Amino acid sequence: MNPQCELIATNFAQVYYSAFQGDRSKLKDLYCEASQMTFEGKSYQGTADIMKKLQELPFKKVMHSITSFDCQPILGVDGGEAVTLVIMGQLKTDDDPPHSFVQNFLLRKAGDAYVIGNEMFRMVLHHS
Repeated sequence: MNPQCELIATNFAQVYYSAFQGDRSKLKDLYCEASQMTFEGKSYQGTADIMKKLQELPFKKVMHSITSFDCQPILGVDGGEAVTLVIMGQLKTDDDPPHSFVQNFLLRKAGDAYVIGNEMFRMVLHHS
């Protein structure tokens, strides 16, 4: 893994999941009006639409445990400073058992920080 990319990804994941598990309203600074999110197959566009979805999630408590992540710089985007990040882990909500999830982010440079350009989230559920 590219060391600079890994540092960006690690710092981003720490900020993102800390806010998600605590005060989700703090996530708004990580999005912009061009941001797109696909959450369990449904698409949302822009900060307001994405934040509305995140605030409406039905659980009160949530804990993420990251199992692994991979990241790469994206050549030709933002002068090579954009980063794609795939995270796999487990998610525990309220009193439910943990479930596996996968989440993908495209991080775009915005001044001295990064914002989420694109995001996709899926629970990994296996049905018999």
